[in-house]
Amino acid sequence: MASAVAPRRADSIVLLAGGDVNLGRGAGQQILKDPSYNPLSEVAPLMATADLRFVNLESQLSDQHGETQSPFQHLKFTGPPGGAEVLAHAGVDVVSIANNHCWDYGKKALFETMDNLDRAGVSYAGASRVPEHQYEPIILHAKGWKIALFAVTQIWNQPPFDKHQGRFYVAWARFDRLEKALARARRENDLVLVSYHGGGEYVDVPMQWTRAFVRAVMDAGADAVIGHHPHVPLGVGWFAGRPAFYSLGNLVFAMHSDYPWTGTSFFAKIRFLEDGRREVEACPYHILGHTPMFFEGKTKAARERVFRRHLERLSAATGGTTVGAPGRFSCMPLSPRPKGTGPGGTALADKDAAR
Repeated sequence: MASAVAPRRADSIVLLAGGDVNLGRGAGQQILKDPSYNPLSEVAPLMATADLRFVNLESQLSDQHGETQSPFQHLKFTGPPGGAEVLAHAGVDVVSIANNHCWDYGKKALFETMDNLDRAGVSYAGASRVPEHQYEPIILHAKGWKIALFAVTQIWNQPPFDKHQGRFYVAWARFDRLEKALARARRENDLVLVSYHGGGEYVDVPMQWTRAFVRAVMDAGADAVIGHHPHVPLGVGWFAGRPAFYSLGNLVFAMHSDYPWTGTSFFAKIRFLEDGRREVEACPYHILGHTPMFFEGKTKAARERVFRRHLERLSAATGGTTVGAPGRFSCMPLSPRPKGTGPGGTALADKDAAR
């Protein structure tokens, strides 16, 4: 877990960021039956290699008398209060609660979610009990590093956000509301991270409004953007060597049978070094039920090959990324693709290189 008191700063720090975690629906029923349930158990060895672990919490954590999904609306769900301990026991340090499901059971359930996370010792960003404080970052400490994490959403399930009560408590993806806070965070912290919830569900490329927001916060000095909501993995973009993960897809979320890539995605692993360098990796997995699992067995090499090609193809739409050979936990090193090369580093024809 991230330390509350900052010791002497280490030479580097490792962030492991995951995508959408839904502790409602079937996973919520599992938690009610067995409070020790841990859907992240299979990827625990990878999580243990990080100093700070982040996920997007795609469900409230509230007591609805055993209900974890509305019987009237299948897109309305909540995890039980014990979901907070599930996250803590799995080693999750911090979550975003700014997303389109954070108001499913209303303001009371959102505040209860915060209470439950506080009780379990899991930090959160993107919403606040105090109006207008939702645009402030959560400040985290790990290995002597001071990290500011902002979280915002650009998707809302209820009536229009600008007329909804939630606008006073949940952070919207408005750069003008973040600009001053980002500048202050850049001055006062070692790292600045932005969690972004938005885009199109099951769409392989980021929307223009997503690209515009990502560029704005990266130009303001963010060290990385962590994206989610599409439920499928998207490509990786680069801003002066700083990565933007447009979508990390599903992590603890049942696969949608119509969209195969909702069942395969990756953790973003970033080692930030004191000299300013970054070592970036994609660590893929496939999901069985609600459980992410490493690529293993006879299909491991084939799964790695398919994932590697898929991520390179997706990243071609976001500036280009070179995906290296898989190593431990199938983690693949990522780097900006050199200009004038295609996927895999192959040289482009002159007419392509000139584009």
